[in-house]
Amino acid sequence: MSTFTFLRLAGVSAARCSGSSSFLAQRLGASAPLTSAVVQRKNLSLTPAKTGRTYGPQEESEKVDDIHHWVNERYVAAALIPIIPTALIYPHPVLDTLLIGAMVLHTHWRLSGVVQDYIHGPVLFKIGRLLVMALSICTFGSMCYFNYSDIGFARFIRLIYSQL
Repeated sequence: MSTFTFLRLAGVSAARCSGSSSFLAQRLGASAPLTSAVVQRKNLSLTPAKTGRTYGPQEESEKVDDIHHWVNERYVAAALIPIIPTALIYPHPVLDTLLIGAMVLHTHWRLSGVVQDYIHGPVLFKIGRLLVMALSICTFGSMCYFNYSDIGFARFIRLIYSQL
């Protein structure tokens, strides 16, 4: 194979790779470009469906409130670390109430965060918040009833682990 034939074949493959179809059209005797029939170019325009910010704090005072709320969540989470073993080692109604209060508060804040992050729309958001509030109130009330009318939360946990 001669050098000229090799360069001519290389030119055809280079023309195919670069998307230029004029060289191919001249070689094949076609008048229209070949690539326009295969792939049509479409212009894509991105426009926001809604202008402005949709979720999240908008004012500086809301940001400060969110920061304080986050710090309080960390305090409760850190307080649970010594409360849990203390209540389990020394079962007492006061320690049980402190334990379930911190646990219900911590769970309430986390479930409220889930509702705030993942449930959208004005009606569903309000329903979700009401359900979380009702669940938290019922949980705290039933756990307090269990603490003062039955064996208590810490003794119940010890009983479960002693029978496993």
